[in-house]
Amino acid sequence: MINEQIKEYLLSNPEKLNKDYHQTAILFDTNYEKVRSIARRLRGKLKPTSKEKTSFEENKSGAIATCEDSNRVKSLDDLLKACKVDTEVWYVERYDIGTYEVTGFDKAKRPITVPMFRTKAWLKKIDPLLNIEKIREELVKDLVPLFNSKPHSILRPDSYKDDDPHLLEINACDLHLGKIGIDGDEYSLEIARGRMIDALTHLVKRASGYYINQILFVVGNDFLNSDGDWPIVSTTKGTPQYNTDKGIEVYRAGRKLIVECIQMLVEYADVHVSVVPGNHDRESMMHIGDALEMFYSEHKNVTVDNSNSMMKSYMYGKCLIINDHGDGPKLNDLPGIVSQRYREIWSEVKYVEVHRGHLHTNKAYKMQAVEELNGLTVRNLSSMSATDEWHDMKGYVGNIKKASAFVWSKYNGVQAKLNYNVKVN
Repeated sequence: MINEQIKEYLLSNPEKLNKDYHQTAILFDTNYEKVRSIARRLRGKLKPTSKEKTSFEENKSGAIATCEDSNRVKSLDDLLKACKVDTEVWYVERYDIGTYEVTGFDKAKRPITVPMFRTKAWLKKIDPLLNIEKIREELVKDLVPLFNSKPHSILRPDSYKDDDPHLLEINACDLHLGKIGIDGDEYSLEIARGRMIDALTHLVKRASGYYINQILFVVGNDFLNSDGDWPIVSTTKGTPQYNTDKGIEVYRAGRKLIVECIQMLVEYADVHVSVVPGNHDRESMMHIGDALEMFYSEHKNVTVDNSNSMMKSYMYGKCLIINDHGDGPKLNDLPGIVSQRYREIWSEVKYVEVHRGHLHTNKAYKMQAVEELNGLTVRNLSSMSATDEWHDMKGYVGNIKKASAFVWSKYNGVQAKLNYNVKVN
């Protein structure tokens, strides 16, 4: 018992570990040798404080950041800074902080007891398509300069007036950004962008004979060739793909291209954007749609429909324009689906069409809907994308690469169908 009391006293008064043994002996009514022996054993157990150790190790499921024997790293923020964790790449799934006391020597070799910390964090990689803060930063970096660009030459003359307003629907289906074309039909992000800009310029000029007061710009429909890189480059359902660029680069190029197109079109008339995800890019197009909603939330001349429905509609006067990708409902089921889905406005419209992508071919069907209508027109629209190895192997070659536009009279339905055919070398 007396030995323990002496130990506690010496540890509480570390200056007594090397001197004043006689005074300590008197205090505890013992002898000098006993105090010196206990002090010697205590000094032998005392070690200098351990050096701080940090580590950052990646593994199959993520990464682990640790810091041990530290009196400096006391929190999660301290740990991330000490391990140089890039918070734009990693997020913290969980973490743990432990404390303990260590008795050692200070710089003057005097014994001292200090609190120490042991911190550990388990990390996961951030999906770049879900990092909202990064998306906002990239939006500013990529897209704001477009607002300061020189206006295009497609503006209609201010003197053009017409009592019969029209809507111009532009639908460049299945662009498949990132696809690899076969020899002789090369494809790249730059080629795809060139085709898109040329198509819009051509189609708007072709529609200049009408008074256009509204543009319906349909985006999506396999606008991107894949839905990500992890664990492999694939479509939304997992069908492997081969791409020219990394997924995030294709995503950013696609997002920038759509904004560039909207900026062109809004010089001509008010623009309504319908986001129609395809089977190749279902999630990515919804992410792009979310970015468009944020970017144009305060714009008085641009509206964006990025609602959850895969089938998007737009009502213009007596016209109901429906767009879906074409990989969902069967053709013969469309009349019943359309009449039920839009039954609340069914009596207000006279002209109804469904425009679809997916098949990369141009074809129209006239189908009986209900007595109030003369029929439901379903159109499969073509693609401007290159022929890839799979389509070439299957013999799906020879289709004219084109983008389509429709001029709708507000009260008299479709007045013109316009095509932009990709130039053949």
